[in-house]
Amino acid sequence: MKPSPITFVDLKFLRVHVEADFHGEAKPADAFDFDGALLAWSLNHGQREDGSWWIAVGFATNDGTDGPNCPYKIDMQAIGVFEVSESVDAGIREELVFENGAALVYGAIRDMVSTITARSISGPLMLPTPTFVGSFAEHRGKLAEIQSGKNARCSFD
Repeated sequence: MKPSPITFVDLKFLRVHVEADFHGEAKPADAFDFDGALLAWSLNHGQREDGSWWIAVGFATNDGTDGPNCPYKIDMQAIGVFEVSESVDAGIREELVFENGAALVYGAIRDMVSTITARSISGPLMLPTPTFVGSFAEHRGKLAEIQSGKNARCSFD
């Protein structure tokens, strides 16, 4: 095993909300299948003045008529702070910390949900395991769309 080029420096939860959903059909959480469930995600990041990076990850369940309702209403957000080794090419640092940092912060959210729900009415719930590979390119594409939309609205041609 070799050391990672990124160091997980700090983690803070900004929002922690987990409650049993008594409106849905009561069933054990370990029998719940996330396939088709409405889920909300948010990812954001930036670089701090000291050169470290922050990654914010949000996860929430949504009630929906088209898919299964999660046995818990969940709304969580956490932020992680990371340092990247100077040995990493400067051109890939942002992508490296975005994708790997998001996975680490989401893992902390996933752990918090399973810990809280372990003593809750429907039993422990394990959130799905996503991949964040390629999420940086997708994030950059969305930002470019937003910026081009703003520029189009502000055009004086």
